[in-house]
Amino acid sequence: MKVFPVFLISLFMGITVSPQKQPIDDLTEEVKKGLIGYLRTHWMTPEDYVISKFETHDIVLIGEHHFIKHDVEFIQGLIPILYENGIMNLGIEFGCYELQEQADSLLTAEAYDEDLARWLVFQWGSYWPNVEYLDLYRKAWEVNHSLPADAPKFRIVGLDYRARWDLFTENMPVRRWQRILSKGPRDKHMADVITREFINQGRKALIYAGQHHSFTRYHEPEYDFKRNRVIRLERNRMGNRIYRKIRNKVFNICLHYPWTTIKGPKKYDYPVDGAVDSIMREFTEKRFGFDIIDSPFGALSDSDALYSAGRRNFTFRDFCDGYIFLKPFAEYEGCSVDPLFITKENFKEAVSFLPKAEIKQKIKTPAQFLYKMKWDADFKRLYPDLQ
Repeated sequence: MKVFPVFLISLFMGITVSPQKQPIDDLTEEVKKGLIGYLRTHWMTPEDYVISKFETHDIVLIGEHHFIKHDVEFIQGLIPILYENGIMNLGIEFGCYELQEQADSLLTAEAYDEDLARWLVFQWGSYWPNVEYLDLYRKAWEVNHSLPADAPKFRIVGLDYRARWDLFTENMPVRRWQRILSKGPRDKHMADVITREFINQGRKALIYAGQHHSFTRYHEPEYDFKRNRVIRLERNRMGNRIYRKIRNKVFNICLHYPWTTIKGPKKYDYPVDGAVDSIMREFTEKRFGFDIIDSPFGALSDSDALYSAGRRNFTFRDFCDGYIFLKPFAEYEGCSVDPLFITKENFKEAVSFLPKAEIKQKIKTPAQFLYKMKWDADFKRLYPDLQ
């Protein structure tokens, strides 16, 4: 029996998606008028929206799809704005907490060290050779480098740890997972770091991770597609744990991305039946940050979305607190690959730490490795009909 968590993202094998419909426009005129009116009266740039949430919250979680170029660039652009508004901490899924001393030294060094930035990301995941994620460190260094010597510095804190994917084999027994995830569940580890570094220290922080780690009130379904049923609801994601600890002092913002449907693990569609995309066609300026939980958008539903599985009445407000729309899917691009990330010197290690045994056997050169990573990040290939 094969069981899939909702929105399964394949980092290690190509995906072919089924044809999808264009965003539908079957909203009633009353509902459509209410949504458009809400955006017109509550319009905020995505940057201002994020900053506004720190007025009433200590931890803001921004959840992403992964590998979408403009999403990571948006976080880069937020770094100087966060600092200007007194928020000096960015926690990221894409870094190892055990290497925090090296990350701090990178951001406070006299000269920026590209090789150290590559090494920090490589240690977390050799399958993450993307320029945009690497440049999060560069942008933070630029902010720090512009400050007076005695000014407090911006920090990027790696929340995760290095899993022992070099020990991974197909169909391995459950007990072996304890060796791979040697420091326990990743979500627990990340939540513990957030608690230790930010909450217990009274520091506000932006947390940037995959949306599935960032859920607060929402519990994602683990779904058996063969039997068309929910196995269980996951209640212990990073954001779930933080929510239980500080309740309404944490806020989850989701970045716009395709949703998996109940028709299969590789079948996708527009979120909430295409309502967001349809409404955005009414606006010339399409960059918005807006509330879901306390807005007319919260009542939108999507019975075909895998996110609705296990719930009698799934609505948008169940899923996230806020939302950011930066551009329509037709303009999405995958992240760029850093040609210097995989070298002859680290190639063997890079392959050994891939969490997919069959791919380890197929990749023979650094060039093949990087091509595979570029292929896996190609949004237009992955979602040809969401254009």
